[in-house]
Order: sequence, then C-alpha cells, then structure tokens
Amino acid sequence: MLVALLAIPAMVPVARADADDTLTIVTGYSVRHEDNLFRLSNGTDPQTTVGKSTKSDTIGTSTLGLRLNKSYSLQRVEFEASLVNYDYRNFDYLDFTARNYAAAWRWQLTPAFQGNLSSTRTETLNSFSDYTEYGIRNIRTDEIHRFDGVLELDGAWRLLGGVAQTVRTNSETFLEEADTRLNSVEAGVRRDFVSGSSVSLIARRGRGEYFNRPNLSSVYQLDNAFEQREQEIGINWPVTAKTTLQGRLAHLEREHEHFSARDYSGPVGSFTFAWRPSEKTALSSTFARELAPYQSDSSSYASTDRVSLNSLWRITGKTSVRGTYGVSHRDYRGAITESSLNDRNDTLRNLKFGLEWQPYRSVVLGASLEKEERNSNQSDYDYKNSTGTVSAQFSF
Repeated sequence: MLVALLAIPAMVPVARADADDTLTIVTGYSVRHEDNLFRLSNGTDPQTTVGKSTKSDTIGTSTLGLRLNKSYSLQRVEFEASLVNYDYRNFDYLDFTARNYAAAWRWQLTPAFQGNLSSTRTETLNSFSDYTEYGIRNIRTDEIHRFDGVLELDGAWRLLGGVAQTVRTNSETFLEEADTRLNSVEAGVRRDFVSGSSVSLIARRGRGEYFNRPNLSSVYQLDNAFEQREQEIGINWPVTAKTTLQGRLAHLEREHEHFSARDYSGPVGSFTFAWRPSEKTALSSTFARELAPYQSDSSSYASTDRVSLNSLWRITGKTSVRGTYGVSHRDYRGAITESSLNDRNDTLRNLKFGLEWQPYRSVVLGASLEKEERNSNQSDYDYKNSTGTVSAQFSF
C-alpha cells in the first residue's frame, strides 16, 4: 500500500518546493545495513539467541510525508505528517509502519504577547541496546503536547509560562522503561540583553503515572505514581559574531508515591558551543547530563554524561559532509536488591560520517557510515555495531 502511495507524486506534474510554498509533499527511500541489529555481545551465538545464524539485517525504509507552513496575519500554522514503512529483510517480524506528526500554532495576540501550541507524535522500534526480548517487536510511541507563552514586560524582561503533557507508550511490556504519562506546569522569567544574550529562570512541577501498572508490586517495588520537580537556569550567549553558547543547568527530583527506594534527584542540563569559522564550515560541541528512570532489581534510574563533537563542511553549494563523534558514560543506580548486576556502568562511543548531495532543489541524496561500540563492567552488555545507509528524498 505504501509503495502505491509513493508512486502518486510521480503521476502529477512536478512542482519544485520553493521557500514560499505553503504545501509540500515529501517522499523518500533509504536502505540501511546493520551488522549487529540486536546489539549482541561478542561470542553470543545468534542461532540460540535470535533464532538465525546471522545477527545482521538490511532495512528498507519508505517515507511519504506532507508539510504545511502558512502565515495568517500575526499567526503561523505549521504541520507535518508522515507514514514511514520499515521493511526488514532477515527478521521480518519487526516490519511496521510508523505514523508520525508534528503540529504547531505560533500564536501572537500582540507584539508583546506570543507563544506556541504544539503537539508531536513519533513511533520507533525500541532499541535493542536496552530491550532484550529479541523475538518480539516492541514499538515505542512518544507524544508531547504543550502550550506556552511569553509576555514582554518592558524592553528587557519577559514572563514565561506553560503547561505540557508527555506520554510514552510501549506496544509490549518494557519493565525498565515503563509506559509513563507526565502532566506539568512551569513558570519563569527571562532577561534579554541588547547584545542578543538572554538569561532565564524556570521552575517546573509535574504529576506523573505509570498508567499500565494497575496493581502495585511490593516485591519489585514498582510504583504507579510520582511527583517531579525541576528548577532551571538557561543561557543564550552570542560570544562573537561567529560563536554562540547555549545551555541549561537544572536540578531534577522525582519522588514516588509508595516506594521511596525508586526516588532520584540530581543535576541535569546541557551546554552547546557552536562556531562558524566561515559560511561553508560549522563546528559544535555539546556536554550533557541526564537522569532517567530505568527500573529493575539492580537499578531505579540511569545517570548519563554525554559529550559530542559535530562538524559540517559545505564543499559546494550542492554538496556537504557531516561528521559526528560522541562518547557517553551511563551509570545504573538505585538497586533494590543485592545482585551481580548492581553498579553496572557502560561507556558508549559513536562515530558517524555522512555525505549529502542536492543536485536539484527538490532532490536530496545521501550516504553515511556509522560505528558504535559499548563497553560495560558487565561483559554481557558489550557490543559493536556498524551501519551503512544510502538515501534519497524528493519534495514536490
């Protein structure tokens, strides 16, 4: 069915997608090969683990999308929806079609009072770096619904406010990263400077639930509700005409309603330093710290420290090369029982190079190579994976 849909744009006159186009149809196809799809550790027999003599696969991905971008007086409407079909050659039980969308209303009542009403939905296959039920397809759906506003008090000060709902759902049980719904409210203040810099202070408070846990488990201490609080300071600093520093530093707390052993708190945030030495080159580095639930007998949450370096070189007006190198260190904390898996920590390294060629405004061709390696103090969690991808995208 999706292949037939992809053929529709080819049967109508081609209209190139210009910058002023209100409606754009996007189609694409990519082929990706992974030599260790299930992120199996060295020495693991794939025949025993995944039922076949190979642990690699080639995935064909077809995309059909629609984009809308339209202004009405002070208002702007943005909408993007897509069907993404994943076709696995060796492990076809993983085949599925994702239905994704992103919609936003950039509202403005007066030049001094504006904000956003937005909603997004994304479906992906749960990564086998964490999900280890190898014979089951487990689709993760992430939804974010948000309303926020900014009120200008004078030339420098702004009042900030918003409400949001974040929902994560798995098509199959995923104990460590369970289905979650978080409703939150935030308020803050921002100071804008003539130089273009800004500093903000924001406080958030939310009420969450693990909504597919109807019964509490005192044995495994699996809760069904929690409170979450976060206090954040943000910064946007154009250091020079070619360099920018953006970041946020926050303190995050999650307290569970019945089982305090699952609680966690600590600093989180990220800082990105971007440098554009010329119109054809760009470099950036990001440092981030994250806290996220990961609930099992041997952990309640994971603390991740991540560093990444990104580069872009526009060789010509139609050709560009991108490179990324990242290292992250992840500690699993908050064990509720004594086991050999307590105090697990992983180090993940990722190296990726990509080439993009845009021979026409409506055509983008790409190719990339990626190397991923995880080392853990638990030998069963080590793995290596190499990925190669070629892609083509057309817009009308």
